[in-house]
Amino acid sequence: MSKLEKRFYEDVVVPGMKSGLLMDYKLQVKYNLQESFKYKGKTIREINYISDFDLYYSDGRFEVIDTKGVGTADAKIKRKMFFHKYSDIDFKWMSWTKATGWIEYDELQKIRREIKKAKSK
Repeated sequence: MSKLEKRFYEDVVVPGMKSGLLMDYKLQVKYNLQESFKYKGKTIREINYISDFDLYYSDGRFEVIDTKGVGTADAKIKRKMFFHKYSDIDFKWMSWTKATGWIEYDELQKIRREIKKAKSK
């Protein structure tokens, strides 16, 4: 478990379980994004996404959470594939900063772009 995953567990999962907001959670669940296949006699390995947290809320909601410091190119492609194959699942990348606490990764990137733009003026 990474430091960011540990922080999410301690800040969100544990309090959620104690308060009853969360009914259950799972760690490191594998989601198949593309099956393995043959290409010109060569086996191409399957592509999987492994979640950081699967959260089951008491009100029936379900979320797949990935804690992200940096969104690598590989991670961004897998996220797009996840959105396509599992469009019915609420999937979030979550980041943490001192200034914001827990925030969705895309929202944090938007804030950072705005700050950078303001500084360049």
